[in-house]
Amino acid sequence: MTATTVRFATDDEIERWDALIETNPDGGIMTGARAMAAIKRYDRLEPRFLVVEGAETVYALAHEGTVWLGRYWYVPLGPTCADLEGMVAAIRAFGRQQRGLLAIKVEPHLLRTPELIARMAATGAVRSRDMQLLTHTVVLDLTRGDELIMDFQKKLRSSIRGAETKGYRIERIEAHDATEADMERFYELLKTINGGKGVAAMREYAYYRLFWTEFAKTRNGRFYFGYDDDSGEAQAAIFVTLAGRTAVYKDGGSRPTRSIAGGAALLLWRAMQDAAADGKAAFDLCGTPRPELMDDTTHWYHGVGQFKKKFGPVVSYLPSFDVVLRPLRHVLWERAVRRIEWRLKPGTDALR
Repeated sequence: MTATTVRFATDDEIERWDALIETNPDGGIMTGARAMAAIKRYDRLEPRFLVVEGAETVYALAHEGTVWLGRYWYVPLGPTCADLEGMVAAIRAFGRQQRGLLAIKVEPHLLRTPELIARMAATGAVRSRDMQLLTHTVVLDLTRGDELIMDFQKKLRSSIRGAETKGYRIERIEAHDATEADMERFYELLKTINGGKGVAAMREYAYYRLFWTEFAKTRNGRFYFGYDDDSGEAQAAIFVTLAGRTAVYKDGGSRPTRSIAGGAALLLWRAMQDAAADGKAAFDLCGTPRPELMDDTTHWYHGVGQFKKKFGPVVSYLPSFDVVLRPLRHVLWERAVRRIEWRLKPGTDALR
């Protein structure tokens, strides 16, 4: 059996990173893209490009944060491979070689089952809370082509076709061609969610601008604006990432008043068709409430979740697990130091 090891990526591999993550067992997704390395620096996290080599080779992007008692790494939606035991053992061995590293948080991008959770727990990794919005989400199979629309709820299909018939106009802009004005008007539409309050996870314009710009640099982003009249004012907009073989509906917003119903759904359907034409295998709608909370009207993401589930069933991926490297220091930080440190200097969310 091939022993699994971990190493840092070479400069050449980092240069080709987005092409390499497509060779991962899960085909790669937005969270592992090179653009995320620059984006997470905004939150004072430094990228660590890792290569897990064994029966399968996995290119995994980790983000490093620093706290008073040391450092930690977080690998969002990764590393993903069949040999979970070998991966955790290799991550643990490599992590122990890194000075001052307390723990490595991993979350293989595999569908959640009791068996896989038990396997992860058996490695000694400690289960954490769900970190990513994409842990519970709707994922659509783009290899079905135009037949995919038949999987949508009947009323949604009717809305999409009605919007097409009534002349709902779609403007597609590649992110690398977008202007500052395009990004500003997109952000204004984001703020219209939830009666103009936005959503709890919404951030300041500077963060979104950085996100869109970094995916523009690697030509892995695309804006869509939808118009239901001749005013020139967009009624809805979405932003889609194209890194890896799974396209992701990252951001979206729409004005509550509309002349043509179904425009937002039509935008997504058009984005799916375009992603399929680009050779993408799947389209992730980027998060819903947990399945058991989908009908909880008090949930902060309730309305968005109700819209997304019209496209397909909600699926759940493995939760996060902490591979603890220095137990005593990690426990001290978790139980005592963290509360004091973050009261004085708020930290990132990766070890909460």
